[in-house]
Amino acid sequence: MNHKTKKNTLIIVFITILIFSINFKTLSKNQIETKMIFQENFKREQTILLEKGYTVFEINQIYEYMSKKNIDKILENEYVDLKEFFGITNFDFEKIDSYKAYQSIENIPMKDAVTKVNLKLDVPFYSETIEITNPDSLLVLVNKVYVLNENYKPENLLPIPSFPNLQLRKEAIEDFEKLLAQAKLDNIFLIPYSTYRSFSYQKQVYEKYLEKDPKELVDTYSARPGHSEHQTGLAIDIRSKDHWYNLTKSDYEWMKQNAYKYGFIIRYSKNNSNFTGYKEEPWHIRYVGIEHAKKITDLKLTFDEYYDLYINIH
Repeated sequence: MNHKTKKNTLIIVFITILIFSINFKTLSKNQIETKMIFQENFKREQTILLEKGYTVFEINQIYEYMSKKNIDKILENEYVDLKEFFGITNFDFEKIDSYKAYQSIENIPMKDAVTKVNLKLDVPFYSETIEITNPDSLLVLVNKVYVLNENYKPENLLPIPSFPNLQLRKEAIEDFEKLLAQAKLDNIFLIPYSTYRSFSYQKQVYEKYLEKDPKELVDTYSARPGHSEHQTGLAIDIRSKDHWYNLTKSDYEWMKQNAYKYGFIIRYSKNNSNFTGYKEEPWHIRYVGIEHAKKITDLKLTFDEYYDLYINIH
């Protein structure tokens, strides 16, 4: 071990002692043993990183910004310059080469390259799909990558009281009724016309569109079966009283200002087709709960981006 490495090791040990100094009198024997094991593992990992060539600054950044999964991968591999990835919370060490390649090709900020690669936007839509394992989650992501099993049907579908011929997940109904009531108070009259759709029904819808338009065009405005949010029972197509399939400009403005207050987001907004793969759909709203709807709206993100940045664990 050279002089520089010895110096770095002493610094790491000093930092470790400061971080893990504890009052042993207030801990049980098991707690003390657990803390000591964790501290020893932490010191061992730092020594490994130093030997691989990481500086003290880099090690501190790794432990501040990287997930446990990423740290484990970093420990298994030779030194990699990670500076441009510090602070990117959705970074996945296993995709580092793809991030760099895509960023170079597209000439975009690395943080955008990371999100797009994570969402598989570096490959053609539908070319790589993943079956959804948490379809009952209120935050389930259904898009041109994540696909629902054809047999999936939410167990808690219920008729909307004011529109009993349409069904939604139980969690979304009360807030949707509140949204309609507030809209009416503001002299906005909204009418839902499509909510839950089964896999087979979505297949019929998609194939009907294929009869008049080529697949490349249909894919910009209709989801393939299994890739439709409507199958979750959390999506609603809603129209204005005076429109058959759409919202008036004023009604749409009202929705943009108020939908999040009741847990809904406008799923396919203008200028976001590069993330969603769909043309703008003012009429399509999705329930995610009030807390998340507000965050998505405040951050001005698509649900796809929000899912990768704040929901999915890398």
